[in-house]
Amino acid sequence: MKIQLPKSFEYHEKGIYANVHDGILEITPTDFEKVMYQLTYQLKDRKRCYYCHRMFKSEDLTLDHVFPRDYGGVSIPNNLKPCCKNCNQLKRNLLPWQFKNVRKVSKRGENVQQLIQYYQFDNWKKREERGILIPEAWYEMRKDYAVFTLITSEIPFKESKKYQRIMELYETYGKICKPIVISQNRFVLDGFMSLLVAKNLGIKEPLPFVTLENVIVI
Repeated sequence: MKIQLPKSFEYHEKGIYANVHDGILEITPTDFEKVMYQLTYQLKDRKRCYYCHRMFKSEDLTLDHVFPRDYGGVSIPNNLKPCCKNCNQLKRNLLPWQFKNVRKVSKRGENVQQLIQYYQFDNWKKREERGILIPEAWYEMRKDYAVFTLITSEIPFKESKKYQRIMELYETYGKICKPIVISQNRFVLDGFMSLLVAKNLGIKEPLPFVTLENVIVI
């Protein structure tokens, strides 16, 4: 898939470098999420909530993962929207169409908790089947995952919160629930812990990969 990019973009900070050139994002393989947030800030209206359309000061808006992190939502501009705190809190970990229905019910002054619980149960059942709940056009299941990665953490991987979270999800759903995000030239940008869990558990099934076709690691 291709991520949304501005015509021009340049970002430098403590070993992080990113630059958009001829429709391609050139990036160092460090702090991928921070660069994605900066891209989103440049692309999206930072004064209007994507959901309720009200105007806010930029400091009163957050960036919401339209397809939630819990369901495999990746931190790319395509999946990030400026959102007020009230909408973010109401949305929780609902899928986009689910939250649209919840907002309609909420506007009518009706209790939304029963509807939210229904959607959350439905999502739990779907995750037992698929593991992740993001658009199928965004990812592919692959057995062949020869990739490059840059290891910068000094914390033992198995002790990290990210590793433990992926393990918990695997124990619950029997699947790797966080996709591995790679660049056009096969560098891991996000989801390294998913690879590590799969390796340590000896998982032979295909893993979910998101390939960013217009991103190159330099």
